[in-house]
Amino acid sequence: MTVRSRTDYEHTLQALGICISARIPVLLWGAPGEGKTAVVESAAQQGWHVETLIVSHYEPSDFAGLPVIGSDGSVTLAPPGWATRLAAVDGPSIAFFDEFSTASPALQAAALRPLTHFEVGALQLPDTVSFVAAANPADVAASGWELAAPTASRFVHLDWALPLEVYAECLVTGAWPPLPVYPAPEDDYAAQARQRVLLSGFLRARESKISAIPTDAAARGRAFPTPRTWDYATRLAAFAAGLGASKEVIRLLVTGCVGEVTAHEFLAYAAAVDLPDPETLLADPHGFDFTGVRADRVYVILQSILAAVARTTTPQRWTDAVAVCALAAKAVGIDPAVPVVRALLRDGLRPAAAALPAGITVFAPALALAGLLTP
Repeated sequence: MTVRSRTDYEHTLQALGICISARIPVLLWGAPGEGKTAVVESAAQQGWHVETLIVSHYEPSDFAGLPVIGSDGSVTLAPPGWATRLAAVDGPSIAFFDEFSTASPALQAAALRPLTHFEVGALQLPDTVSFVAAANPADVAASGWELAAPTASRFVHLDWALPLEVYAECLVTGAWPPLPVYPAPEDDYAAQARQRVLLSGFLRARESKISAIPTDAAARGRAFPTPRTWDYATRLAAFAAGLGASKEVIRLLVTGCVGEVTAHEFLAYAAAVDLPDPETLLADPHGFDFTGVRADRVYVILQSILAAVARTTTPQRWTDAVAVCALAAKAVGIDPAVPVVRALLRDGLRPAAAALPAGITVFAPALALAGLLTP
């Protein structure tokens, strides 16, 4: 997306703040001199410690750790100073990798583990650290490199620009929009569960979208769908919805995770699915009529029940969930219900005292084949 107006700018700014607040690595793409570094470092005004690294000034060992031989001959990967300082901060912090498009393939490879595992050499960074990077497109970067696909898939990608409307006003007033940061919304876990249910239904219909690595190098250096980036998308969409963010901000975030075309398909699907409250279905298993409901929608409804039971498991809730699956199977066929029943019957989810409802016999052939139908 090209940032053309103040509204576009504010949407991108909020999307950036949500990524930072959710501790999901984010990469700002934009032309030189348009305020990427300044806006990230402005988090310091809100009490965040910001550790800025100009990537081209560093070596792979500054991300992977410097090998140090101990007196007993063992080798330890000693963490660099920037990581040690972040680990010592008592509060939220940002590791800011500036000019990231100048990172050579070796540097990119060394940065992979810090970005997803918060490990720098032998040092485990606290989960209060957020990773942010800024980059110029390769055609305007100083000795730029395209991002390798494994590196690109570890970031949310946001396009950044400074509109004239914002620049002219702030140039005169000196009051630049601050970077917004947020606490986790209330009931964020339930919101994430709903997004994952929607994604499960979408991927069942569009299986090829679970992972689609682009064929050309430039596209592989931006957003594309993988299981990791889908996880980012559901977490960020839930976080943004919990804040009451606009649909445009949610679109920016999902697009930054999985790419524009795939994001459009998923968001259109999610908007069209009208899910009943799973808690209402569990409270009255016979209260919903599945007759005439499309199989794909039945699948998503039952997935939402599975998520609710996994979140709060009791013998009665488990039994009621299986009963709802059985009613759905009798109304529309077993295919959309079998995956959920299988999950409910697996070790670890079924409470010891949970009774099997009589209606489970509708699944007998499928469950017997899977070895899951036990008294």
